Amino acid sequence: MIDRFNNKENAKIAIGLANLFFFEIIFLATLMMSYVNYFFYYSNGYLVFFLVYLILFILFGRLFDTFEVGETTTTDLFLSSSLTLVFSSVMIYFILCLITLRLIPLWPILTMLLIQMVFGGLLIYLENRYIRANFPPVRVVAIYGESHYNLIGKLNNIKDLSMSVVKTIDLKDIDYEKIDDLLEGTDGVVTLDVHHENKKKIFKACYARKMLIYDVPSITDMLLASSDILHIVDSPILKINKFGPSQIERILKRFIDIAGSLILIVLVSPIMLLVSIAIKVQDGGDVFYKQVRLTKDGKEFKIIKFRSMVMNAEKNTGVVLAKENDDRITPVGKFIRKTRFDELPQLVNILNGDMSFVGPRPERPEIYDDICKTMPEFRYRLVVKAGLTGYAQVYGKYNTSLRDKLLLDLYYIENYSVIDDIKLILLTLKIIFNKEATEGVKDEEGDKGL
Repeated sequence: MIDRFNNKENAKIAIGLANLFFFEIIFLATLMMSYVNYFFYYSNGYLVFFLVYLILFILFGRLFDTFEVGETTTTDLFLSSSLTLVFSSVMIYFILCLITLRLIPLWPILTMLLIQMVFGGLLIYLENRYIRANFPPVRVVAIYGESHYNLIGKLNNIKDLSMSVVKTIDLKDIDYEKIDDLLEGTDGVVTLDVHHENKKKIFKACYARKMLIYDVPSITDMLLASSDILHIVDSPILKINKFGPSQIERILKRFIDIAGSLILIVLVSPIMLLVSIAIKVQDGGDVFYKQVRLTKDGKEFKIIKFRSMVMNAEKNTGVVLAKENDDRITPVGKFIRKTRFDELPQLVNILNGDMSFVGPRPERPEIYDDICKTMPEFRYRLVVKAGLTGYAQVYGKYNTSLRDKLLLDLYYIENYSVIDDIKLILLTLKIIFNKEATEGVKDEEGDKGL
């Protein structure tokens, strides 16, 4: 199992290097053919640009998971690669302009970008097929407890996932004396809602056989994610001492919020104007929709959004989340929800200090109180300000289970860094094009108001 896993990783590295070489050749050809009149470099000069573009592509590639061939869908890989190419091209263009102290022609960079995306997309398609044909998804046995949140069904429904659940076993039915029979014919296990004592027995058996281990963490596991290891006498001790951003990090975060919101309000003002007109023309109702939400320490504030539903949408239904194919959403509303344009007015909330660019999704007080009755740990999300985007928004979906959203938000809070904030802001561009990220809750969940 380990050898097959290592071989797959080696294949991914080789493919990544081949892609880098391909994109670099196109970049250097563009530089030498289109900008020869602007630069008088010898070979060392082109080598410098080769290295600069290489570094940019690797940095943005790691950010957008461009090198995860065989681990996700071809569409997702193409989107990741396209964003990497766009950001790398934009940065290299500004660098070239700074060196020449003038605005050089943009069309060669745009042509280069188009060629890279077209042929890069074809490469990604072929590479993804090659990896999946030669390195099929790892076969795992799913062991679940009482509350597994339907995750097994999700794993089986994702066609291009690198993991395949070949059998599922209820924790109550495991005979630890015959665990070899349980693991026979699989490459590893995934545990869902399995308590510590049971995990210990399962993990030891897998570790001894060099099998892969996947685990859905508990809330306690997530709180331990940022712990430091202390060595007292001769015993390692885990120390949990991080509860969100430090004072300096909060100051820097607020500076980014103020500067970023001011710049973006100016840049997106034409879009906001067009959306306002479209909503008004649609039914003549209000353009904006204000709603009470919760932010840091349970403070209430009025969030501002473009109205995407009919007027007085909750007059007869009460407080409920949007369902799949919700008939309350207007045609304009469907578009602005899909593109996230409905959230642009929240830039004003960020500027006012009610929200931050990155943080947990702001919940309504009524829904929050209802959730806390069955999941008291949900209160931990209010350690930081609510955010326009966040870890749960990027790596989850609108209809992701509440427990999973909490785990994602706790991971963000416990492992906070300004760099991660910047990364999540950039990754938000990727999920705008992912239609699954804006799915509504299922009907049975929507009816519960959760």
